[in-house]
Amino acid sequence: MFLSLPGAPKAVIAALESLTEALQKHGGSDFAGLVLYGGLARGRFREGRSDVNVVVLLHRAGADVLGRIGPALRSARRAAAVEAMLITPAEVPAAAFEFATTFLDIKRHHVMLAGEDPFAALEVPRVIVQLRVAQGLRDLLLRLRRHYSVAYDDALSLKETLLDCARPLAIELLALLHDGGHAVPDDDRTDEVFAAAAQAFDLDGRSLAALAALRAAGSKEDGTLDAAALYGRVLEQLAALADRADALAGAST
Repeated sequence: MFLSLPGAPKAVIAALESLTEALQKHGGSDFAGLVLYGGLARGRFREGRSDVNVVVLLHRAGADVLGRIGPALRSARRAAAVEAMLITPAEVPAAAFEFATTFLDIKRHHVMLAGEDPFAALEVPRVIVQLRVAQGLRDLLLRLRRHYSVAYDDALSLKETLLDCARPLAIELLALLHDGGHAVPDDDRTDEVFAAAAQAFDLDGRSLAALAALRAAGSKEDGTLDAAALYGRVLEQLAALADRADALAGAST
């Protein structure tokens, strides 16, 4: 049993145990390790809503190896919504340059289920982090604008999009807080991150709090939310944040 996974349902633990055993068996010498990250690694798993995010480390990641471990990954996905990133340990430093905020988030919050940890000594230059934060915020802003333009009168669709963007936004804000030397909350729950960011960057704290509350409520939201109004306020905050991040990264004139 993986005793260091508080809040994990028994079915999820069983799926991870089976996956680890199968990867060791079928991956053989090509299997380098298994890393758990995301909500479950943080102890905040939401059954029925959260994916189980893992990094599968492989010394070789060719089609022959992927074919051998594919059935195990398929079974884990069906059993417990296990979503896998497949990468070699040698690729981790370069991938961290390209996906800096994601990989730094994994570094800060992960659990090694098997193998050696390639994230412990991971370092990414500050300028790369700044560029990737700017890129992530701008991409999120453009995607939300596009979605609103085609779903402006569909409250359910707008609410679902807000739900999907809340945690990615929190991860980008965490990176901004770290980069600027601002106070970072001990608990990196979305609501705590939003509150810290609102204070540090003079944002609309009420709108961010409403977004965090929507994420916490999920499908249990009582239906009184004005999704279009909140969506508009979130767009305004994202635009301001993207401009700030661009300035930090030297992308604006």
